[in-house]
Amino acid sequence: MNRVLKKRNGFAVAVFTTLLLGLLHGSVYADECQSEDFAQFLQAFSANAETQQHLTVMTVKSLVLKVAAARGNFAPQTTGVNNSTLAFPLMAPISADKTEGVEVEVVDDSHFSVVDKRAGNSNIKIFNFSRQACWMLDGVEDWSISEKDLVLASTPTMSTAENICYQRAEAFGALGGLEQYRLTGEFFEASLENYVCAAASGDPKASLKAASLSLSGMAPQLETQKVEALFKAAATTLADGSAALSTFYCYGNNTTPEGPCEHPEQSEKELIRAASMGSVGAMNYLGYSFEEGRLVTKDMSRALACYRLAAGKGDDTAVGNLKRLNAQNADVTKASYCY
Repeated sequence: MNRVLKKRNGFAVAVFTTLLLGLLHGSVYADECQSEDFAQFLQAFSANAETQQHLTVMTVKSLVLKVAAARGNFAPQTTGVNNSTLAFPLMAPISADKTEGVEVEVVDDSHFSVVDKRAGNSNIKIFNFSRQACWMLDGVEDWSISEKDLVLASTPTMSTAENICYQRAEAFGALGGLEQYRLTGEFFEASLENYVCAAASGDPKASLKAASLSLSGMAPQLETQKVEALFKAAATTLADGSAALSTFYCYGNNTTPEGPCEHPEQSEKELIRAASMGSVGAMNYLGYSFEEGRLVTKDMSRALACYRLAAGKGDDTAVGNLKRLNAQNADVTKASYCY
């Protein structure tokens, strides 16, 4: 009988001790749960790893970018992740005042999102909180792209690091182009930053994409000198690069080309170069320039030659221009040379 009583007493003590420890454990975080003010809660939550783990739900909605079906493309994938498998701390401390790189978004009275951009646009994380007994972290979105998921092609004009930047630029640009995520603007910014990184050694393709995205209106504009340098690098081997540089010489670092050409001599020179490198669009526009005298030279015979050259390569606009001139009896003019 005594043995039975001792066992029962021992079991009761163990249960009581467990409950007591649970109560004491809860009291450690009582202050953090008492505040209904999310800003105060967030400061306390971000202070250390232990607090973060305690105020995170058992099963967290975890979003990460995974390789999609198309090579080089990524798509978000959400799964439930156990609290115990997460690597705390999940976020760096956030002060009571405004923390640079951190944005707090109010979803509704019971849901807040914290967008953490402190690691840059290529490594944005979003922390989703809901009001339960107290504020709890219930979702983590990681919008970074892991290097191990990138497919790197051998590119002589890029270093390995630049190649990684280029692949990230392509992936973030594709995500932004879908225009279906809350971070669309940030994706385009990340794409531009990575294209600039990829163009550090002068790769023509990366340079053209960086300069073009800068002027697209979808990402912040780079400084004029930087854009010019990128277009010049692109023009070394790319016909489209020369054509873009021609436009830049006319309208500079403007997202909406308007008004007269600022530097017609340089623009015409690059346009001729683009046409000679095989750009059909440049051939047609060069014909238009010669026809109208838009840049320096006004020469109908050269205009006809350019239109015919572009039309022979299947350019529908050039075909239309030839028909228009024929209807105007311009065929009395003998075509000379385009470039």
